[in-house]
Amino acid sequence: MIINMHSHLIHRNMWSEHFWDSSVKIFSKSMNIAADLLINTMLPQMTSANAERYVNALDEAGIDKGLVTGIDFGLSAAGEAKWSVEELNSWVASEIAEYPDKLYGLCGVDPRRGERAIKLVEKAINEWGMKGVKFYPPCGFYPNDPGFFPFYEKCIELDVPIFSHTAVYVPPLMEGIFGDPIYLDSVAAKFPDLKIVLVHLGGESWVHQAIEIIMARPNVFGEISGQQVRMLTDPKKLVKILKRFFLGPGLLNDKIMFGTDWPLLEGDITDKQYLERFKQLPETAQEYGINFKRSDIRKFLGKNAMKLLKL
Repeated sequence: MIINMHSHLIHRNMWSEHFWDSSVKIFSKSMNIAADLLINTMLPQMTSANAERYVNALDEAGIDKGLVTGIDFGLSAAGEAKWSVEELNSWVASEIAEYPDKLYGLCGVDPRRGERAIKLVEKAINEWGMKGVKFYPPCGFYPNDPGFFPFYEKCIELDVPIFSHTAVYVPPLMEGIFGDPIYLDSVAAKFPDLKIVLVHLGGESWVHQAIEIIMARPNVFGEISGQQVRMLTDPKKLVKILKRFFLGPGLLNDKIMFGTDWPLLEGDITDKQYLERFKQLPETAQEYGINFKRSDIRKFLGKNAMKLLKL
């Protein structure tokens, strides 16, 4: 069983026009690409990321199941979207419902919404069958804010994990500083019964910090989406990162999971190619004098996810 633990369903209405306009302007400057070209290529690619297209991508990649989410950008500098946060998550739930054997969902919500956020998560878990919560701290908050403690208590009551972005790289209008995983370490310490997943495993900047937190906290896990560039530019370093889980001290081989961030990084390396690189790790790692067990690769690609999501 292979499970993609990080992917997105995207609709134009879930994020504000200010977000889309700013994305085009900023990416146009940073990538030195004409804005019209981005409008005609990037936006259609993003906003057509529905369940049907994703399931086709899963089948093409040889991935059995996918965990999907929307993201609540409404309280960030992007501003509220045409859809409310409830409508955003309802749409994701309706898309998932079309493919119950292939897709699972996370409730994307900003914890600063307070009681409204708690009620939405209750509905998402109890009525829509979602498997957890997706946080996006770069919207402008630190996860260890005491105001969020009732939210965490509700997640413990519902027995669902929190997935939180941990990386500097973020969309325009967001702030990478809030993605530092150290603030989630604080949450993990205060709420040892709350399962927390460090999305992107800290990215480029905080990967070793993320690993140290996972080693120290029994309730913290990691997933490795967003590491495609490292896979392409420095595969040896990525192999050494995984060595910490598969061969390092402690029992960490059940705390790391596969993910791709579909559809956001398909231009760098397809999900199929990314998956194949991991499948081949027992052979390729030997080039660096490292011996990985196939049983650990199977845990990484699906078994750990099944356990966390209670599938």
